Amino acid sequence: MRIEALCTGDELLTGVTVDTNSHWFQQRLLEHGSQVARTTIVGDVREEILDALRTISARADVVLVSGGLGPTSDDLTAEVAAQAVGVSLVMHDGALAALRERFAVRGLTVTENNMKQVMVPAGSEVVLNPAGSAPMFVLRLGKAVLFFVPGVPREYRALVETAVLPRIDALRAERGEVGFRALRLLKTVFLPESHLDARVRPLHALHPRVTFGFRTHFPENHLKLMAEGRTRQEALEALEAADAASRPLLGDHLFAVDDDTMARVVGRQLVARGETLALAESCTGGRIGDMLTEVAGASAYFLGSAVAYANELKERWVKVAQTTLVENGAVSQLVAAEMARGARRVAESTWALSVTGIAGPDGGTPEKPVGTVFIGLDGPDGTEVKAHRFHGDREWVRSASAYAALDWLRLRTREARP
Repeated sequence: MRIEALCTGDELLTGVTVDTNSHWFQQRLLEHGSQVARTTIVGDVREEILDALRTISARADVVLVSGGLGPTSDDLTAEVAAQAVGVSLVMHDGALAALRERFAVRGLTVTENNMKQVMVPAGSEVVLNPAGSAPMFVLRLGKAVLFFVPGVPREYRALVETAVLPRIDALRAERGEVGFRALRLLKTVFLPESHLDARVRPLHALHPRVTFGFRTHFPENHLKLMAEGRTRQEALEALEAADAASRPLLGDHLFAVDDDTMARVVGRQLVARGETLALAESCTGGRIGDMLTEVAGASAYFLGSAVAYANELKERWVKVAQTTLVENGAVSQLVAAEMARGARRVAESTWALSVTGIAGPDGGTPEKPVGTVFIGLDGPDGTEVKAHRFHGDREWVRSASAYAALDWLRLRTREARP
């Protein structure tokens, strides 16, 4: 069964909005044993949408159409869908009642343009939207079944999960298509993609039902395992076998699985040990603190960060001695050590990380070129400093520095505290 996606919206073509919906749909569809053959993006232009609907429907069995179901004048999808199948738009009473109830709960008035969201092509199947105003509707055009959903990610995912994927599964069953897929993402850090590929390549022949793929998200590199089976259990068993064989080959570079993150892993380990963390950041400019606080509940272990960019604030906030700065320079092993010790002492935390370096593009010297970074770790067993030389532009140096700091703490706190 050929499945395609059509996304509408000028913002997707201008770069104002990133199309995260398609990526999510592709992953979820794979887990259901199918795959997207092609994704098409068009702007808010009536002729472009109409042409795309007709062209895609001529070759696909299922089409997921997203976007253009809002109340504004550039939301054209429902009108064009009706035009494509040769019917008129009609008001759906159930969607209207749900819209009025939704607005009443929020103390809002339903305006005339909101009524546009409950107009659907005559004869279409309508599914109410649990997360928004515009309902989903389903049409047939030629041999294709078309699912129309809003483009707002929260609404898109709610409808695709509860209404689109089950219908796709049913269509596959009607056609006698069987087969399941199971996916896993093994996330590594500071392991080049070519090295990752070389490490797991011998496993390919040993796990014929598993596809080994790769994805780079600097400084992470991900190993994608996709297992296929005649039943869901068979796919899961193949996946678990490949997973178990891969992990020893990745070693300490493996830090997380699937949706987990470096910050979440570090936080979980600190909670398990009943420990806390403080930061003293210079060249990373608060990036480590930002990574940590993206995780809900970070206050249980993260006490705070001093972004001490200027030398004066390194002295005042994290107690670096002026003589240390003068004699060694801000980017030095001794300054990193004193930053970490000072942050831990001021915060009274179990651990403290510090980062000082030259992110570039200027500021480097022959002795300390751009990319030179010192990371300090102060904890129950004293103070340590690691020197790094990261390559790449300013963004890469700062990202690599933040990851290197958290990864060091991850490795030091892997075991639960006795």
